Amino acid sequence: MIFRRPPCTQTASHLHPKGVVRGLLITLACTVSLSAQNPELANAFARLDKSAQEFRSVEANLNRDVHTAAINDDAKDSGLLRARREKSHDLRMLIDFTAPDVKSVSIDSTNVRIYYPKMKTVQEYGIGSNKDLLDQFLLLGFGATSGELKNHYDVTLVGTEQIGVGNTWHLQLIPKSADVLKNLKKAELWISEATGLPMQQKFTVSTTGDYQLMTYSNMHPNKALSDNQLKLSYPKDVKVERPKL
Repeated sequence: MIFRRPPCTQTASHLHPKGVVRGLLITLACTVSLSAQNPELANAFARLDKSAQEFRSVEANLNRDVHTAAINDDAKDSGLLRARREKSHDLRMLIDFTAPDVKSVSIDSTNVRIYYPKMKTVQEYGIGSNKDLLDQFLLLGFGATSGELKNHYDVTLVGTEQIGVGNTWHLQLIPKSADVLKNLKKAELWISEATGLPMQQKFTVSTTGDYQLMTYSNMHPNKALSDNQLKLSYPKDVKVERPKL
């Protein structure tokens, strides 16, 4: 279900004072009409805001599909995601991928770290000047308000869909920032009507159609998570690499 703008137009009469008034009335009518046509988007924003107000943490099973359009290839993996909002409102996250290859990814306000047990290697990326970009990506995850999304993205409602056993609002988001558009052409979120949290995310990262699709299940909102449960743990003898982003 896609909502379209009503055919609101003006004629040359807008140059006359009466035309100005008429134009204002037409604009108001269009605004009211658009609002009336998008009750589901308003419902989605309201549920999103309620969830953001309540959000402290989440634990969920994750299935990821990394699609490369040029060769029509899908690299799939799965694991467990844990995330917690810190007192600074930054999001701290740990993803333990368990299949087909074991690896762990941790994200905090300063670093992204990836641990490859088979290679006995940790790759550490300092966020630095890319923090704003990372923050915008994290907005598409957990705890974001509708206002934050609308500040950074043009948001439209695609429709309502069922993901797993739950009903969702399917939102499409186009980045407003030219810098973000270099890395993210569009994002799609499937927001649970029950929890207000994303049940699925799709990030289209190229004009050729490359994307990452993340699907969540067995979700536990506001589960108590200790620091150790969000800590990337590895042996002392691993090799630490610090590539540049």
